[in-house]
Amino acid sequence: MTLVEKTYTVLNVEDMPGNRDLVRRILESRNYRVVEAENGMQGITKAMQVKPDLILMDINLPDLDGFSVVTRIRSQPHLANTPIVALTARDMDDDEERARAIGCDGYLNKPFSVKELLDEVAARIGKPRLDDDDLTRREFFLREHSAALVEELERKFKELSDVHAELSVMHERLQRLDEAKTDFIHIAAHELRTPLTMVHVYTDMLRTHPALARDAALQELLDGLRKGVDRLNSLTNDMISIARVELATIDLAYSPLSIRRAIEPVVQEFAQIAEERTITLTVEIDDDLPQIMGDETQLSQVFSRLIGNAIKYTPDNGRITISARLYRAFKEAEIETGSQFIEVFVADTGIGINKQDQGLIFEKFYTVEDSTLHSSGKTKFMGGGPGLGLTIAKGIVEAHGGRIWVESEGCNPETNAGSVFYVILPAM
Repeated sequence: MTLVEKTYTVLNVEDMPGNRDLVRRILESRNYRVVEAENGMQGITKAMQVKPDLILMDINLPDLDGFSVVTRIRSQPHLANTPIVALTARDMDDDEERARAIGCDGYLNKPFSVKELLDEVAARIGKPRLDDDDLTRREFFLREHSAALVEELERKFKELSDVHAELSVMHERLQRLDEAKTDFIHIAAHELRTPLTMVHVYTDMLRTHPALARDAALQELLDGLRKGVDRLNSLTNDMISIARVELATIDLAYSPLSIRRAIEPVVQEFAQIAEERTITLTVEIDDDLPQIMGDETQLSQVFSRLIGNAIKYTPDNGRITISARLYRAFKEAEIETGSQFIEVFVADTGIGINKQDQGLIFEKFYTVEDSTLHSSGKTKFMGGGPGLGLTIAKGIVEAHGGRIWVESEGCNPETNAGSVFYVILPAM
């Protein structure tokens, strides 16, 4: 009669793929069956499912440490006598003593030789180990208490893992919804352009029609219609711009450019509006500033939105100052220290912005006040808007390798704390 040699099963709990592969190859060369776990939680689960003949336990694991895993395994009656060999690359004086105290039978320091591993496995597997009856009463109660603590830790970890999984699903769902919203905005904006163009053209034709040109009342109505169409066209362009910002498809036509050339035409554009609101616009740009490499049209759009916002939130008789200077001491990690930068800031004597809103105003559709309380118009005091301007400005600035932020002491329409918007752009 031929005796069939038993195939022993070894559970290897190891987070490093290379180490797992090496141990598996060594053990399988001696006909051991190897089951693998890449973290402590998997190790506990597989130990309970497989009931291995021996466990190799890495001490440094990404979730629970090996000592906690051993304590949890030892708390299971059907695993109480399974030999466990601790493997570690740590160089701690008391690691071996601690490993044996919590229930490990053997201990190997990494790196170990093939012979050391095989000898340790052969010496432990299939052999009786120390029974808990030989433990002192104090050791028994300590081990029992530790097992309870590890079980509670395991339960909390599982709860956290479940919450993390739910949050991941929610995050993915929100991303898909956000992408769908961006796609809708982009498509809707493009679809609106055609009818708006038609209304725009027909309005101009009506204004110049001989039969209507001499009718002042009709001309006033057509002027109102034209203003409404222009406003809708501006909003449509904003919707397309925000979609390009989110999709990182902003088209930039780079050329050497003085910062003055990007700012002064915008200031002139707002000069009449500022005069109507009795707001003083001041420009202070150093004459010897180096040029930047940028898109003049896109950067002018940035400063148009900043100056327009400043006018909107500055009461009549206020002041707005647009300044530009060389800035050499920029220390943020996002931009290489030691390079030259142009610093532009738009300072106003407006109502200010609350601290908690200062990071949020650059998010799309975010507005700091109740939109139902806003008056209509792009430059009226506290006039409403879709909340896209600063998001677009941020996208353009960052596409140029720069940064934009705001500083303000807070929002107070009574004292008018004011705000300062800063734009940093790399100089040539």
